[in-house]
Amino acid sequence: MSLYTQFDHYNPPIGPDGTPYEFYEALRDEALQTDTPIGWSEVYGGFWVVTGWAEAKEIQRNNTAFSNAGTTFPTYDTPNDRPLMLAGSDDPQHAKYRKFVQARFSPGQAQGFAYRLRVVTNELIDSFIDRGRFDLADGFTNELPARLTAIMGGLPESDTGLYRTWVHAAAQLSVAKSGASAAYIRELDEYFQTKIEDWRSRPDGDYMAMIAQGHIDGEPLSDAEVKGFFFGLLLGAIDNTSYLLASMFWRLSWDHELRRRLVRHPELLPSAIDEFLRFYSPGISGRLVLERITLGGVTMEPGQQVVMLHQVENRDPREFEHPDVFVPDRSPNRHFALGLGIHRCLGMHILRVEAQVMAEEFFKRIPEWRLDPDRPARWYAGQVSGMATVPIVFPPGGGLPEPGWVPGREPAHA
Repeated sequence: MSLYTQFDHYNPPIGPDGTPYEFYEALRDEALQTDTPIGWSEVYGGFWVVTGWAEAKEIQRNNTAFSNAGTTFPTYDTPNDRPLMLAGSDDPQHAKYRKFVQARFSPGQAQGFAYRLRVVTNELIDSFIDRGRFDLADGFTNELPARLTAIMGGLPESDTGLYRTWVHAAAQLSVAKSGASAAYIRELDEYFQTKIEDWRSRPDGDYMAMIAQGHIDGEPLSDAEVKGFFFGLLLGAIDNTSYLLASMFWRLSWDHELRRRLVRHPELLPSAIDEFLRFYSPGISGRLVLERITLGGVTMEPGQQVVMLHQVENRDPREFEHPDVFVPDRSPNRHFALGLGIHRCLGMHILRVEAQVMAEEFFKRIPEWRLDPDRPARWYAGQVSGMATVPIVFPPGGGLPEPGWVPGREPAHA
């Protein structure tokens, strides 16, 4: 039986290194050997799984045959059951919304957050540096994106735990369709409602104040549209970024040669971050088929669901030389971790700045660390995936280790 048949992005087989990449590589190899870059999964009522880079490129560029109405699969629960803002809409509506906000996500705007990100990163490091062991995912790689979201939105940084809870409810609990997410989504909606009037009267011009006070085609945005923008910000800024950062630090926890190379050559960090995006792509992209189309040797019918598995597409040897090798200075690096075309990730510049600042500051304070031999790291699977826990050990107080310091255990498979 084909590996496609029972493929489930929420429950992939986990290999000896604690990740599903051994399975993803096997699926990629099957697709190449049988010339089936697109296969059918019977899970969740059936959907097409795309593993080929060229085929994924065509789908992302074809906005006539494919709709972003299927961007999440199974569909996330959202406030008032509205489609995800930007990510779940098509042109011309998508173009209007994106044009309205895109200036806030420019490279210059992203760099403008660098100083504040350094301050927050060091505050977080201060909170655990004396312990000598810590779960980086729990209070570091998931906290910085949530703090930045609060800063961007003009919201209390003390509420970051709420934001992460709501994202988890939408991205994980809602998929089970058990009703478990309903209370959280309602809580999220009520929280937004209490903030809207404040955003509309605030003069300081933060992102959410700009949204709430904005106009499109001469009309002010409705409450539902304002909520949609903030919910989209939560998902994009917290979920994707958190798991990418956790996977990055997990790799650096056992790949000592790579870590030391980046410490010695910080100029490699920008290209290395793109390689982390390729190698550990956090998200997948869904599309709804609108028109009958033949692609990759299969015929897709209107109403069918497509899932582009970027974790596999970004290891397609037809596009990437030595795809299973991490190359920190890889160029070109045309991965799909941030999407392509009109739906390319709006926050991609901010994500890169976050990753670079976090790595630079951590390297300065804790240049040597290892995986904790007593607490295994754990993978989180779903529409967005990555390391859910990254327990490490390091010299208490930071700096270089004293003689006799015992390193952690390495994973069985890289």
